[in-house]
Amino acid sequence: MATVEQFDDFDITAICDADPARVEAWQQRVGGRGFTRHTDLLEAPPDVVVVALPHALHGVVSVEAMGAGCHVIVEKPMATTVEDLRSMLKTARDRRRALIVSETGSFEPGVVETGRRYARGDLGRFLTGSSINARRYFNSDRPQWFLDSQASGGGMFGNVGLHRLANARGCLPGAIPASVTAAVAHVPEHAVEACTSALVRYRDGGSMLYEEVGYFERPPWLNGGRHFIFEKGMVSWDDTTWRMMPRDGAEITRDLPPAETTYASVYRNLLLAIDGQPCAPETRELAQDAAIAQAAYESGRTGRDVDLGSEDWRIES
Repeated sequence: MATVEQFDDFDITAICDADPARVEAWQQRVGGRGFTRHTDLLEAPPDVVVVALPHALHGVVSVEAMGAGCHVIVEKPMATTVEDLRSMLKTARDRRRALIVSETGSFEPGVVETGRRYARGDLGRFLTGSSINARRYFNSDRPQWFLDSQASGGGMFGNVGLHRLANARGCLPGAIPASVTAAVAHVPEHAVEACTSALVRYRDGGSMLYEEVGYFERPPWLNGGRHFIFEKGMVSWDDTTWRMMPRDGAEITRDLPPAETTYASVYRNLLLAIDGQPCAPETRELAQDAAIAQAAYESGRTGRDVDLGSEDWRIES
């Protein structure tokens, strides 16, 4: 979250880290008060708190910060349990605090272009799609808590897989996820998963298939990426070009604008929310993404579909 330094609308006034050496290093870099306990920081609360902790702590610390009067920007995943997600949404509503999730997949230019066309009706009904991500997840600089299933909330799909879920949500505005079916695999030398296949079905039809694999380096010959199939054509994109193949075979291409500075859209949403203005995506939608990831783990454990509209899994405004 060091990118907050890039935005003139914010001043860093306090740093909190359990490691005193890291606190000192940050203070030398940006100034501000230093703490090793977040409860001490909240005794004189800043306007906004950035929560960038092990994932299982996101819920409780965000709720405490909003209870102290702070607006909150929390790293993804928003939380690792439905109970925490609901508590965060309720606290934000009751305390009238802005709660923004630091997830950038919704703002990629290809996602925005697809979502705009889908919402306008240009693409027709959504039929199906696929999103495949293969990369080595267990790199040497990843903190050890990422490799603890309790602290991390599960593993790769519940962490970087949220980018793919955010992509689909941005491409399909208004589509309501109905159920999740998943298979989750582990290899013995790692306690957290890095191999999940998940099928998300939508209430009005259509489905997305996700494959998130992190046990191997991605070879150059491996197929991957993402595509969306609508009644009127197949859609995909890269960093510069949006593409659609209609039924008549006459490919449509559009140039895409450059992506914004990382987190720029997230911090813009924070400012809108603090000002009481609507922002997109809504925090409830990001809570739904986190619930889908946890539902995939539940489906993997039980071998059954998870009904996202059931009492145990429903995320409401």
